[in-house]
Amino acid sequence: MTLGGATPATLALAGVSKTLGGVKLFTEVNLQLQSGQSLAVIGESGSGKSTLLHLMAGLDRADTGEVFWAGTAIHTLNNNQIAAKRLRHVGLVFQAYYLMPHLTAQQNVELPFLLAGEKPNTARCLQLLEQVGMAHKTGSFPREMSGGEQQRVAIARALALNPPLILADEPTGNLDEDNAERVLQVLLAACSAQDSALVMVTHSVKAASHLNHKLNLADHHLTERTQTQSNPVAGP
Repeated sequence: MTLGGATPATLALAGVSKTLGGVKLFTEVNLQLQSGQSLAVIGESGSGKSTLLHLMAGLDRADTGEVFWAGTAIHTLNNNQIAAKRLRHVGLVFQAYYLMPHLTAQQNVELPFLLAGEKPNTARCLQLLEQVGMAHKTGSFPREMSGGEQQRVAIARALALNPPLILADEPTGNLDEDNAERVLQVLLAACSAQDSALVMVTHSVKAASHLNHKLNLADHHLTERTQTQSNPVAGP
């Protein structure tokens, strides 16, 4: 895989393999994702799709192969360096919302600024909350929100530092159909607004249908789910 050129891929995986607990999850995964592209990784429970996302996020390390963020091979960094770079490069959206229960919606969105040692950009945080339809809940605590509302706040928090890459792990898995559709549209619109690349892992073909590119993780391999014209995502 060639990572040269004026604009390295926002995310690239080259020959990535992972075995967990003696079970082979996937082998020789190759892909590149550029700014503004969205990718759904579809797989059944236990297929390894969440583990793959954790490798993309630098939360786990591959057995073999390399993961690149904008041309930087993250396996060459120590854990502290990865965490510092992840804060700026990657926004994470989980199925479990992981909002701080003692913080309001606005304070949860401001949290990445504090972790980065910066004064929160209040105007940006309020803009993001408005963008995800949560302007009326800025002072509310997580216990005062529905699941869909909490997920929308989590999306705003993931976008706070304007990261070029958003990684979402089953972001609609705990939601009813109406809220799932609403949250997915919010996530896609927010990524589009700041031209972030998006990877979403899901077991839902319906959720995946909203994204530009779709790959299937099964039988230890990541393969094209559908034929698309001139698809730049999948590697050899």
